[in-house]
Order: sequence, then structure tokens, then C-alpha cells
Amino acid sequence: MAGKTELVERIAFETGMPKTHAARAIEVVVDTLGEWLQSGDRVVIPGLGSFYASERPAREARSPRSGEIVHVAASRTVRFRPGKELKALVNQKKTGTGDRGPGTE
Repeated sequence: MAGKTELVERIAFETGMPKTHAARAIEVVVDTLGEWLQSGDRVVIPGLGSFYASERPAREARSPRSGEIVHVAASRTVRFRPGKELKALVNQKKTGTGDRGPGTE
């Protein structure tokens, strides 16, 4: 599974920037996405997809442990809809395992 470390390594490798700068860039992107989503904005990144906040209504649920009915409060969650380019990339057949730098398997 790839995570932030692998993403930082890949960005640093591809751009030549120091890993500390790549890590900070990722932090800024995540923080900014959070701010925009919190304010109700939809965030669209061409080639990747769109992020948006969605409302979950309050509901009744059953506790699996006790079997009693519990109230689940209303909440907001983040949804992601992949763009067509990302979908196409994911559905491509793998052709080879060329050296694409750190963070790739």
C-alpha cells in the first residue's frame, strides 16, 4: 500500500525538489482541501476527480453487541468521484514494470 512517504519520495524524484518541500506541499494540499470542503465548496482537480462534502442524516441503528437501538447523529462526510482520466488509467492493462522511481512497485 502506498502512503504519504511514498508520495513524497515520488514527487521529490520526479521534480528534483527536496523531500521536505514535497512533504510540505502535500500538507498544504490536504489542509486546503479540508478548508474548502468545510466551507461547502466542491473541489475539482482535472485528471484526478472531484471531492465534495455530503450530509448524512440522523438515523436509528442497532448495536451489534447488545442488540439495542441507538441514535446515530447527523454528520458530514467527504465523497470522491474519480475523473474519467483516472478511471481509464486504473482500467488499463499493465504493460511492464519499467523504472518509474521510488514509491512504485
